[in-house]
Amino acid sequence: MAQPDAWSNVALININDGTTDMDIRAITETIDIDLGDKDVEYIANLAGGRLKKNLPEAETVITFEGYPVEVETDTDTTPYGLINHFFGGTDTSFPTLANNSRTRDSFTVTIMFTDTTDTSATVSLPSTASALRYNFAYCNFVSCKPSYTDKILKATWKFKCAPYTKAGTANITVESTDATATMPSI
Repeated sequence: MAQPDAWSNVALININDGTTDMDIRAITETIDIDLGDKDVEYIANLAGGRLKKNLPEAETVITFEGYPVEVETDTDTTPYGLINHFFGGTDTSFPTLANNSRTRDSFTVTIMFTDTTDTSATVSLPSTASALRYNFAYCNFVSCKPSYTDKILKATWKFKCAPYTKAGTANITVESTDATATMPSI
């Protein structure tokens, strides 16, 4: 089995708040990953030349657009909205009430494109599968913008991720397999 020509139509999306794996692909329409720039500046020297100065790597921003239909519970593994998580809510039963709070939870966001019929972005894949997986650790849920501009309720959800921990360990991992080797679970 060879790699596909392109990834299209379906993706697996997993958001984990430290205790619950949540699959949000059923309510998501688009995914945008803005990997942080690794920019440079060039400083003029007195010889007429330029010295390269590396700038710190910028944060990564992951944006999803989707269709929320409820205030999900804090323990829902297939939520139909994300407002409770944005507010840092803890309601676990229906009817669900999401009150805004100062809580800012940390999330791991995993996105996988694959030719398998798996239902989670975090599973291991056999050597017969092809896949491309992005994993972002220690993300903050920074924006939740509902809109009703096209006669349907839609929301834009945004997560931000620093490229490294305080100790300099990478928060971002991208991996792939080409149907010749297994890919471990996350």
